[in-house]
Amino acid sequence: MNKVLLRIGILFMLILIVAYAGIVYFDISSGLRSRLSNTVQNHGPRLTAALWDIDPITINEELDTLAALPSIAGVVLITPSGARYERGLSQRVENEFSYSVALVHKNSSNTVGTLSLIGDASAVWSQLAYRVLPFFIAQIILVLGILLVLQWLLRRVVVRRLDALAIHTHLLQANRIENAPAPPAFSTVVQDELDCLLEGFASLQGNLLKNEQEREQLIHALAESRDQLEIEVAQRTGETLYLSGFLHMLSKDAQRYLDLPLNQAQFGLEETLAQTGVLLGLDALVAVCFSDDVLPEEVYLWHKEGRKLRADFILGRRALYQLSEYNLNIKSVFFINSVDELDASCGEAVLCRDLSLAKLVALPFDFNAERLGVLFVGLKNPHRQYSKLEMRILPMVVGLCSNVLAHHRQQLALQAAKEALLAANAKLALQANHDGLTDIANRRAFDDCLLQEMRRATRSDKPLLLIILDVDLFKQYNDSYGHGEGDIALKKIAAVLAQFAERAGDCAARIGGEEFALLLPQTDMRIGKSLAERIRLAIIKLGLLQADGGPLTVSQGVAIFLGDEEASPADFLRMADQALYRAKHGGRNQVSIAKMPSAPSAGTL
Repeated sequence: MNKVLLRIGILFMLILIVAYAGIVYFDISSGLRSRLSNTVQNHGPRLTAALWDIDPITINEELDTLAALPSIAGVVLITPSGARYERGLSQRVENEFSYSVALVHKNSSNTVGTLSLIGDASAVWSQLAYRVLPFFIAQIILVLGILLVLQWLLRRVVVRRLDALAIHTHLLQANRIENAPAPPAFSTVVQDELDCLLEGFASLQGNLLKNEQEREQLIHALAESRDQLEIEVAQRTGETLYLSGFLHMLSKDAQRYLDLPLNQAQFGLEETLAQTGVLLGLDALVAVCFSDDVLPEEVYLWHKEGRKLRADFILGRRALYQLSEYNLNIKSVFFINSVDELDASCGEAVLCRDLSLAKLVALPFDFNAERLGVLFVGLKNPHRQYSKLEMRILPMVVGLCSNVLAHHRQQLALQAAKEALLAANAKLALQANHDGLTDIANRRAFDDCLLQEMRRATRSDKPLLLIILDVDLFKQYNDSYGHGEGDIALKKIAAVLAQFAERAGDCAARIGGEEFALLLPQTDMRIGKSLAERIRLAIIKLGLLQADGGPLTVSQGVAIFLGDEEASPADFLRMADQALYRAKHGGRNQVSIAKMPSAPSAGTL
């Protein structure tokens, strides 16, 4: 504390001395410059006249006079011609103690010289020391006095109390806190922070003593319950090991369920119920699974003595378990402690009578807020209670069974959805590739088949035959008999074409309103001509007559693709269309042959 006060006092004293020295310095330097200015004003006119008259004797006398004045250390005179006169110390003319003025003659505006007076720096510092030194001594005396007074006050008010507090803190030891004296009290008129600190230490000592007593009581209570705690820890350890083994069994069952086929899931549930009943020492476990859109009502039973339910008793009906359903909607577990309290007609009472059970506990099979069924756990002994460990394990079994049931139902639903999707896809594929009126391929299926067969013909170097048919004067037939008869005529013509598309790669298609196509892989032109003529005659034999009594006929265009031409399906189809066009304009009811660019010219049959 004394060192801190001493440092503060010295710092404060130095600040005052430096501030006072600065003020004195500026006062002395200002006075010196004022005297130098007055001196120049007194001697300047005569020196200016001497310089104007070019009187060296007078100039030197004036310079000597100026140099002899007090507080002047040097004089420097510089004329416009470059002449320089110096007296005294002239090495540093331009410094803070110098004063320079230009000498101008009163009868002319020309400068006759520059006069510089240099003040005596030693005189300045001497005056500064003379004035600051007494102040410095006075400040030392003042600061030392203030420090002594402050030290006495601190010693009396603060240090004495801190020393007493330090001694009291040293006496507060854990092994003898009860024998430690109370903190010292000081009589003061005004209570300050140190008095509050002493009171706080007194309160702290009381609290420590109280806590020490409570700690002794707690140690005594812990010592009394240590044996009981060891027994409980041993029991809990055994339960934990037992529970760990049971969880291991459940995890193996869960893995086994994933590998079971759909028709064997019930065997896995029955095995889980049997393992649970044996491990927990129960008498019966009955899993009642309610029916839904996918699964029928099912019951899975395990009984310790091998009892079975009556064959004519249906346990899976949800309406039989209204009591359990109602209670399980309110709480997670429903206990039936006495069968005598139940209505004899309810499903729970019938279950207990058939299996010779005295009490039941019901747990719900729930999955995603959906009730899948109920698990009944039965005991024959009416005095046996369900243990806490059993009530911890049974919800795990219920959770596993719920997941298995939900997974089983989801798999069955997915299988049914997959079968329905495959059937729908097959139906859509049939609708997408078949003409709805004639039940032969449509234009989309024909285009796909044409592209595939042209690629196959290119790879195998086999010919591909295309016949395009168009019904002659079909609009007149429709106008005469109506669109219904026209549709019947198109169906019959399509049936004739289908008879000629017997092989796997053959394709008979309706590609327009009354326009048909027949695609025949690995068929040369000779066979194609014969087939086209047979088709023409077969359609005439259908007996379809126009209004004038003539038969309904077709015109045909035949083209062949040999696999070595650079032709697209559109080019190939265009060639057959051009041949059909020639057949139409050649009189109808005929076959026109088209050729690839490299083949001989086409002829008409």
